[in-house]
Amino acid sequence: MANPQFRVYVDFGHGELKKNGIKDPGAVSGNFKEHDMNVVYGTALAERLKQHGYNVKTEPGNLSITTSAQTANNFGADLLVSCHINAGGGDRGEVIYSVRQGSKKLADAVVVGLKNAGQTVTRTFTKTNDNGSDYFGILRIARMPAVIVEPFFIDNAIDRQIGDTTEKLKKLGVCIADAIASVYGSSLKGSENIKTQIDLPEVPVRVNGSIIGKGVIIENVTYMPVRAIAEALGAKVDWDANTRTVLISKGGK
Repeated sequence: MANPQFRVYVDFGHGELKKNGIKDPGAVSGNFKEHDMNVVYGTALAERLKQHGYNVKTEPGNLSITTSAQTANNFGADLLVSCHINAGGGDRGEVIYSVRQGSKKLADAVVVGLKNAGQTVTRTFTKTNDNGSDYFGILRIARMPAVIVEPFFIDNAIDRQIGDTTEKLKKLGVCIADAIASVYGSSLKGSENIKTQIDLPEVPVRVNGSIIGKGVIIENVTYMPVRAIAEALGAKVDWDANTRTVLISKGGK
């Protein structure tokens, strides 16, 4: 059962006003704007955690990194979740966790939520400065276990499919919240019946006799990120944001 005094702070990445007076949209791909999407899935995450019995505070959507982290500290948060979306044409979900004790536990819970939302490839890691402190300010300044969540790449139409509509983004937030509650406790009636992990059958994928990774089987079809297969075959993978097309080429063709 969740302790009602257990506090979670949900940060919405970007949104602060820039020097030119324009709100920072974060990464942009066509009509998709990161900050707006962060607010949708982050709000759904926060509301679902409240249903699980947590005391939740959300960032208003326009704070600087430093001010947001300090707000979490002043709130006395036990956990911090910073909502973002990646960019750069990758094909995976990522959770960056603080070096602070307890952050890896939170990251592992969030990864389960990403998988339940449909993300098939995930990565968790820390990034530090030369002195061993957290590289990202929101993680470095916060005084509680904290993570930055990047569920998919905004500029990869295939990877973005788990969050390319408002309803999918809301589902994403709920899945993350349910996974967190499965680890830290819940007072939501029937929460013990919430499915908090999807066990998809995995199979090794070989290219030219060498295993390059594992694919997952969904409805008798094996899925694996196209980049892994293409690069194993010596091809180059690019993303055309204008036409929303994955481009695979080899030998200049």
